[in-house]
Amino acid sequence: MKRSELIKIFASMVTDNMLVVTPIGATSNFWEQTGRGSSSLTSVSLGMCTPTALGLALALPHRRVIALDSDGNMILNLCSLGTVGNERPRNLTVIVFDNENYLSGGPGKGKPGMPSATAGNMDLEAVARGCGITKATTVRNEAEFKMAVEKGLKEDGPSFIVAKVDQVDLKEAKVFREDRGPGQDTRENKYSFVRHIERLENKTILKRGAS
Repeated sequence: MKRSELIKIFASMVTDNMLVVTPIGATSNFWEQTGRGSSSLTSVSLGMCTPTALGLALALPHRRVIALDSDGNMILNLCSLGTVGNERPRNLTVIVFDNENYLSGGPGKGKPGMPSATAGNMDLEAVARGCGITKATTVRNEAEFKMAVEKGLKEDGPSFIVAKVDQVDLKEAKVFREDRGPGQDTRENKYSFVRHIERLENKTILKRGAS
């Protein structure tokens, strides 16, 4: 499966009332191409995508929060799954795009990055279940992905979806980055995301500076 295609499918299923968090790398590049980047928190530091989404889910228990994570990011901070399993936020959905590889865009020259642990014996679904996340599944085609996401967005969570995807094609990733244009930098994105939450919740989170 191609991560870019799955993200397009996912984008067609979420609403502006849901909060999406993406990690640094190809996932954020593809997600921003859907036009929803300014109302999402993108390019979150390595290992911090799911923990950030967890914090949002606990702070806003009435609102659906989705983490679009990756195998390399998840492996870097596996302890976050233990916290998800213990806190059990009903409004949290975690989707992990697993390409069994670090550096989703590769190190250059058409070569993939170093294999991640999931290229060997590591099973992220089994890890999630071991952490107490009973609604965990692995999908291997687009139909399964759509069905799992529909279920994950409607039912009480936490839910954990591992989507086995191909390594990102270097040319495709490059095109997406170029097409994205200058866009927002990470600081601008954080502010626009906070303003988005303020509008949804009708509350002030960050006070405006004096004019």
